[in-house]
Amino acid sequence: MSSHYVIQAINPQAHLYEVTLRLSELDAGRAGVRLRLPDWIPGSYMIRDFSQHIVSMQAHSDGNEIAFTRVDKSCWEFPTGLKSLSVMYQVYAWDLSVRAAHLDLNHGFFNGTSVFLYAEGLEQEPLTVDVQLPAEPACKSWQVATSMRAQDTQTNGFGLYKADNYDELIDHPVEMGNFTSCQFEACGVPHEVVFTGPIHTDLDRVANDLKRICEYQINFFGKPAPMDRYVFLVMVVGSGYGGLEHRASTALMITRENLPIPGDDLINEGYLSFLGLCSHEYFHTWNVKRIKPAAFTPFDLQTENYTRLLWFFEGMTSYYDDLILRRCDLIDDETYFKLVAKNITRIQRGGGRLVQSVTDSSFDAWHKFYKQNENSPNAIVSYYGKGALVAMCLDAILRERSGNKVTLDHLMQTLWKNWLDTGKGLQEQEPESVVANLLGESLDDFFQPALYGTDDLDLEAALSTLGVQLNWRQRKSATDAGGKSDKSGDFHWIGANLQSGETAVVLSHVFTGGAAEHAGLAAGDKLIAIENLAVDSSNLVDMLKRYAGQGEVLVHYFRLGVLSTTTMPIVIASEDTAFLTLQDKSKASLWLMPDNFTKHPA
Repeated sequence: MSSHYVIQAINPQAHLYEVTLRLSELDAGRAGVRLRLPDWIPGSYMIRDFSQHIVSMQAHSDGNEIAFTRVDKSCWEFPTGLKSLSVMYQVYAWDLSVRAAHLDLNHGFFNGTSVFLYAEGLEQEPLTVDVQLPAEPACKSWQVATSMRAQDTQTNGFGLYKADNYDELIDHPVEMGNFTSCQFEACGVPHEVVFTGPIHTDLDRVANDLKRICEYQINFFGKPAPMDRYVFLVMVVGSGYGGLEHRASTALMITRENLPIPGDDLINEGYLSFLGLCSHEYFHTWNVKRIKPAAFTPFDLQTENYTRLLWFFEGMTSYYDDLILRRCDLIDDETYFKLVAKNITRIQRGGGRLVQSVTDSSFDAWHKFYKQNENSPNAIVSYYGKGALVAMCLDAILRERSGNKVTLDHLMQTLWKNWLDTGKGLQEQEPESVVANLLGESLDDFFQPALYGTDDLDLEAALSTLGVQLNWRQRKSATDAGGKSDKSGDFHWIGANLQSGETAVVLSHVFTGGAAEHAGLAAGDKLIAIENLAVDSSNLVDMLKRYAGQGEVLVHYFRLGVLSTTTMPIVIASEDTAFLTLQDKSKASLWLMPDNFTKHPA
């Protein structure tokens, strides 16, 4: 019994892939064959209904066309008694993201979950994939980039690939197009960074910086690395940002501003974001692609897979991604402190942190975190952001109670060793029990409120243990993200996120307890006047400051096309903006630059 796929971009202008699945040596006595397409992709926890993009399908057996039945939105059933089955279908690919499939005359990209049907009962069977060069003349110079294992490919990468099972097949995204690339080795493992889209950057610098990150992480968990080679697939676009982890690659989306400027040795904010993103997705090679929740072993790709552990898998990864940049000596203490403070600020400003626990945020990812609306800041907390703060607090407590003999590093390394020994998924409360074994005492006094409660974490105490002081101040502008001291004058904030319109200020999010909520304003309202004077994004701050002495202002706004008025209080922004200062250099050094990992040579 064998499964073979053929995929070709047959009409890039219309964004169509054609896929053929051939099943041979079927058991003629078996029940009818059922083919399915996944409804979601691991790493992005939302039902995405990829089957909606299949626009046509035909089936043949022994040269004869056969009929089939649609069982549900993502399942097709074929007759009994077949010895072979060939199904050809077309997939519409116009989702420019790291999660699905995209195709035009500039490039092609797909995740297997978007394009490859699977036969029920045959998921564990080995299979092959023939990735074919498009016939379109404009695509003749295209190449293929993927971490999938090649079996018989041309120099341009098109040809035959293989996978041991369906799970492996869908864990190797494929990029096609004209690339710019660079290569490096990390601990003997070949790595490639493939950029799709026009760029002008310092490729040697990118390779050298990523080499530091990758070598640190491989050494952190212990050699050998769990993959034979690794590929960063980077789509460079006009706007967009994100990444999705895979077992031997990652799909990334960035803008050109995220790449270093040739001749500039500084790490600006854009490049820092890129390095942090690469560090995050690479850390997932161990933490979620191998070590994973028991609820994900195996994945059920047709429905939600609930777990309360995303705080661990995304939060721990979010804690280490930037910390590793510091430990690699790519950034200094001050830069790292800014990154931590900005995350603290983001969490502190969301009222949802007082409503939803970080474990509930994990459980609710499917219908809350990945389907955010105008009230989300007031109703949910990020398991990425708060999870990273839980990780930092846990690291501090472990260090304090053990005299720095047990740290979060030991927890991650122990879980990796356990996975290598057993291959089993992590039970829902297993991190707590492993911590207790490492420390020799329970930390329920920390875990219960931190994971299952909604009170604020004691960040001041945790950071003090790590040799750092947490400071609070008012925000100083609508775009003030924190991270540094600012002694400028008071800022009058209306308690809402704003979008600029041509003749109005549009409210996108209204925060619980803020001035806008007190005034009865709501998301979608268009502010057009304050004190009978026209208002827009350019003069709103000045007008609030000008009328601050009278305590409130008259506001005119449109809601659903109807002009209304209200009175809004003028209030000074609260002290919800964090910045960190070094308190004890020796303590901070034990945290940021531990002795067991040396600095990378300059």
